[in-house]
Amino acid sequence: GGLDNLTPSLVQHLVPDASGQPLVGYLRIVDKFLVNPPTTYLSKEFLSRIKDRHDLVEYRQANLHIHDVVAHCFDDPAPNGRPFTHVFDLTGDMGFDRPAEVQISNTFTVSLQVGRAAAQRRVKAYVRMIGPFFSQADPKKKFKEEDERGWKPDGTRGVWWIETVRALGSIPDLPLVVLRIGIPYGPNMPALEVTTTVLMGLIYKKLNQDMKFLWSPKIRKNTCHIEDLCAVEWQAAEWIASIGRLKANELAGVALKPTGDKTVETVPDATHKSAGAVVVPVFNVVDDSDSTQESISRLVGNVFGIKTGSHGNIVSLIQGLRMRDVVEEVNELHMEQWSKIIQEASPPVPNTPLSPYIQLHILEEHGYAMDGEKLKRVLSFQHRHPQITEDGIRDLIKWFRKEGIWPESNLYVA
Repeated sequence: GGLDNLTPSLVQHLVPDASGQPLVGYLRIVDKFLVNPPTTYLSKEFLSRIKDRHDLVEYRQANLHIHDVVAHCFDDPAPNGRPFTHVFDLTGDMGFDRPAEVQISNTFTVSLQVGRAAAQRRVKAYVRMIGPFFSQADPKKKFKEEDERGWKPDGTRGVWWIETVRALGSIPDLPLVVLRIGIPYGPNMPALEVTTTVLMGLIYKKLNQDMKFLWSPKIRKNTCHIEDLCAVEWQAAEWIASIGRLKANELAGVALKPTGDKTVETVPDATHKSAGAVVVPVFNVVDDSDSTQESISRLVGNVFGIKTGSHGNIVSLIQGLRMRDVVEEVNELHMEQWSKIIQEASPPVPNTPLSPYIQLHILEEHGYAMDGEKLKRVLSFQHRHPQITEDGIRDLIKWFRKEGIWPESNLYVA
């Protein structure tokens, strides 16, 4: 899974170009999308990698909802004849507004099926990602992995991503390690909040206006560079492969309590409330920036040479209006200007995957506030990108330009 999100970056980390040494003997990627032609956005860099390193990387289009298909993905031998030992589970539905039945089908059921198949085949490592799908808006608090309040689910999506981890953690003999991540940014990231903020910076540069946000400026939006995230995935896999689940629980275990959502009790394969907490090894994956909406927007403002700020209290701003109306008005302005920017670019890029569209959910201020010290203490992990910086923003734009998806104009010259 994850071909439309984190997987391309992980593939490029595990199997570098011909000048680099691969970390794996063979890599099988499985997802629902086509790659030739692509049915989701895939970077030129990624497509070149799976083509040039076809001796080490295989892409398989498959429906992971089907039990026999999952089994075949494991049992169909690699060319080297060796079994698959490390599983990176990047499956799951990222959509905030998906109803429970969709999250159950696309997140819970798929991951549980893959996890059970992996356990039956005695894999050495099973790395599961979970995004910042929690309500962590307390401006005074950074949540450690064991802080119960830091696991308060943000809507239906949060419920089922947490319950997926609980169900995986209940599988006997599954060498599970969970990575709870901040906002990824960097190459291969044409979406998510940092990218959206960059595109808004370009829009307000064109408008010759200050870029002011509806978000509270101090709300935490903790980040992690995609290169560091990929490095953590591999290091975590090697860590649990070397010590096993029981020892991993001793060193990094977190007791995940039931979410309390009533729909969980209606799903037979879920780990029900009566089972109590499930202990799984968990690491927060964030950099040292302790980023906020204000700090990220300031970096973007500096890159584009524009002033940034906040509209202040969102409640007073929208008196008499529905939040949805405000978001629609903001998006109408942004998308109108974005359409002009991509059409007037040299050359025009009408089919760019980049979009400044803001989801309503983003404005509801849930926050991503996580303490990343355990990752350093237990795994001795060292970030290559400990801070999100202006250079990091410029590198992101540089990657967009390299891919040919950035609207070239005199609004940004570097």
